[in-house]
Amino acid sequence: MTRVENDRGYTTYDPATADQLTCSSADDVRPISPWARRSLARAVAQQAVIYGLPSVYQYASMCAQCAPDDEEAPWRLNELEHARRPADARYQPFRVPNVDTLYSNGWLDLTAGPVIIDLPDFGDRYYTLNFLDAYSNASNVSARTHPVQPRRLMVATTTWAGDIPATVDLLRVATPVMWLLLRIQYFDVHEDLHVVHQIQDDVAVNAPATGTRRWPVVDQGTVETSPDEFLVALNASLRINGVPHTDAAHVDQFRILGVSPSPAVTRPEADPDVVQGIRDGFHDAMRLLKESRPLLGRKTASGWTRVLDKGAHGTNFVARAVMNLVGLGANVVEENCSYNTYVDANATVLDGGVASYRIGLSTPPPAHAFWSITLYDADTGLLYDAPGGRHSIGTAVNRTDEHDGFPDIVVSTDRPQAADQEWLPCPAKPFFLVLRIYQPARSALREEWTPPPVEKLEERATAKPNSA
Repeated sequence: MTRVENDRGYTTYDPATADQLTCSSADDVRPISPWARRSLARAVAQQAVIYGLPSVYQYASMCAQCAPDDEEAPWRLNELEHARRPADARYQPFRVPNVDTLYSNGWLDLTAGPVIIDLPDFGDRYYTLNFLDAYSNASNVSARTHPVQPRRLMVATTTWAGDIPATVDLLRVATPVMWLLLRIQYFDVHEDLHVVHQIQDDVAVNAPATGTRRWPVVDQGTVETSPDEFLVALNASLRINGVPHTDAAHVDQFRILGVSPSPAVTRPEADPDVVQGIRDGFHDAMRLLKESRPLLGRKTASGWTRVLDKGAHGTNFVARAVMNLVGLGANVVEENCSYNTYVDANATVLDGGVASYRIGLSTPPPAHAFWSITLYDADTGLLYDAPGGRHSIGTAVNRTDEHDGFPDIVVSTDRPQAADQEWLPCPAKPFFLVLRIYQPARSALREEWTPPPVEKLEERATAKPNSA
């Protein structure tokens, strides 16, 4: 029997190689008493939500973008949808979008074979093709990963076997349905967008024909509140994509809920006690995840939280779920090192109805590409509908010279009087900030540089501060 020490520091082994161990072909024990059935369903539903939230939210996003109006029509897969303007307060595809790049996104169906993507020349502007599997694990094709930009990319699953043309770069991915999120930097919102539009249009996705998909269609909003809709989406995603072999035992417990990668598992007959347990477990897990949002990473001395393991959570299922609850499409830290904060330097909740704030950037974030600080509504994760559409401050657009430092950033409901300060408008309610460092320098990755504190400037006389 082969024993291996894993990255957690303990020994694992494969029981299938031992003579005396066998797997059971029978279903697990199903409790008889109402309390026991309700209790088990509640516990398993909690785990299903924590494990499955990234898959469910991505599946619901795919439904919103790709599902046909007529079930006999094909899904709109293997094609890109281009955003022609930066994200704003009305942006709906996912929460916490950046405003530094234009997004193109689509869903790749690799069940019939590899997809070929033809790429234009991106020049010296930042770009990344961010591929996310069904569990939000991220891969990238960017100037960081490919110093010599590929012009033809073949995307294939790890199980595909076939001829690889000499003219392509091969990218192996984990699941047969992948989310492709393309980000392209724009230099000026008035003068440069048409150039980015042409680059977007020159990206071509070439895929083999796929048949009609009989996948259930779920609603993005409903999966966040309905246990039944959540489990429908999770079941569909598991059956389409399968599960990592390391997660199989964990996922197998979901069979009591009628959720499984196996088509042999069906939804159980309605049992009021199981239904109540599922409902309670769903709401338990969603509350746990929402309350864990400020814990997503490691606190710095200045009060910011560095977001860790984005797009690479491994078996940290709670962190993975919280990350995707906050916002889908998070990229790995090597591509986008990010920090967030819901509080000021005194650990008091950021609230424009309570105070104004200052961020002093005498030493700007160390980025090989650029950096930005963006403001979001604390309740929704959406961009604040700011005056003049001013959602962000940074160096992606219209600013390149930082040799003499960067002006102080004032976060307030009203424009500051000082001409040498950058204004980031905020609502008269709680908000949070996200600092993104695109293609971070080593000093950022090693945390030799960390963000300065968000300092309270003045407090409104009628306001009562809230503690985090």
